[in-house]
Amino acid sequence: MSTHHSKPRRSDADQPEVTTSEWDQPTPGPDVAAMRELQRGSEAILRLATEAHAAVARSDAAGAQAARQSLETQLTFTTGLIGELLFGAPEQSTLH
Repeated sequence: MSTHHSKPRRSDADQPEVTTSEWDQPTPGPDVAAMRELQRGSEAILRLATEAHAAVARSDAAGAQAARQSLETQLTFTTGLIGELLFGAPEQSTLH
């Protein structure tokens, strides 16, 4: 077994020392419940877009319009949730 001790490299010497207790700390992340809500919102967007597509394909204007309105509402909600998760505050929607 080697007992070789290496000298700190110049680049290592300039860096702050990291203690093992810092490594043991979990990195703060998004709220689990909010992430679940984002997943549900994303799935709803996909479902509503699929419904709108199907309604347009069968020339169902009323069904397409209903799906479109629901899709706009869900997009606004989900976009706001993303803003809250990333920036901590509700974002202004740019959807019209």
